[in-house]
Amino acid sequence: MRIALDISSAARPDATGVAMYIRRLVAAFARVGKEHSFTLVTRASRLKNLFHMPPPPARNFSSKILIEGLHPFFSRSTHVFHGLDARLPGRWLKAKTVVTVHDVFSVLQSQEFATPEFREMKARRYRELVGRADRIICVSDCVRRDVQEALQADPAKLRVVHEGGGEGFSPRPAEEVQAVRARYGLDRPYLLFVGSINKRKNVPALVQAFAAARARTRSDMLFAIAGRVGYGGEEIRAAIGKSACADAVKLLGYVADGDIAPLYTGAHALLFATLYEGFGIPVIEAFACGCPVIGATTGSLPEVIGDAGLLADPHSVDSIAAQIEKLATDDALRRACIEKGLLRAKEFTWDKAAAKCLTVYQELA
Repeated sequence: MRIALDISSAARPDATGVAMYIRRLVAAFARVGKEHSFTLVTRASRLKNLFHMPPPPARNFSSKILIEGLHPFFSRSTHVFHGLDARLPGRWLKAKTVVTVHDVFSVLQSQEFATPEFREMKARRYRELVGRADRIICVSDCVRRDVQEALQADPAKLRVVHEGGGEGFSPRPAEEVQAVRARYGLDRPYLLFVGSINKRKNVPALVQAFAAARARTRSDMLFAIAGRVGYGGEEIRAAIGKSACADAVKLLGYVADGDIAPLYTGAHALLFATLYEGFGIPVIEAFACGCPVIGATTGSLPEVIGDAGLLADPHSVDSIAAQIEKLATDDALRRACIEKGLLRAKEFTWDKAAAKCLTVYQELA
């Protein structure tokens, strides 16, 4: 098959979320799709970040800049076009179309996690997408349900393809962990959060729960927050600065790939009780590094975590704090979470995700 992959959303210097999904899936296609031909497509609107695009990873890959409507030959010579971030070219495209939907929560199911203008624009795009696409890949069963309920999508088009963790994520050697901890000033036991500092990530509640658990257990534990500031993030940062435990919260900013696995390995736990996740890549990364996880009872996290971690009500500071206390005071529970997490991580791989995508493409060939 000749497959075009829209990788435009990977065009950013610091890859998180969707950009990470695209980069890792493309790398996996190079391993499991050697009999196919891939074209990595970048929309012309992303040219300013062209130098941050992932290069073709193998000989059966090429690259193309896409200018809407000006590629009639490309349109007819491609068997399947996959929009990896909920976007497709215009109706001039003759190929069969697949689109990945990462979530619709902040657009159609919530009023507080994006501006009205952004929600309106995305809602129009999603409704047009689900009508046009030949197949819709959802990154979890949770997203599949949301797409079907919120967009009334044809269930026959929907396919669930779970995301993976990251290549190279595994428990890191003690000396490497110590060096990274020293670089970020983590000289005491610490909880870790990985993700953008925005409203959907529930960071203020996580900080409050951390403070409550820290006080009740009389711990000197730190809370390290690794991620860029997103929508509403400045307000959140200001709130953290005024909190009772401000001196124990470390805002690390965006953490480079080489440092994140040692940070997971050295953490007492990943605190990830967010309000909603379409999948939750940091959970699998943490599991793969032997880091216990405290997730949320909402969104995809119960599906992804299974029985390998702890779940808390993200709307309840007391619920989150109680789970922090459990891991802080029960060494046997923490060891069990580490063992189960290492096994759970093996169930979610990018090679498996790429192979399932290829199965979806073959349905349309």
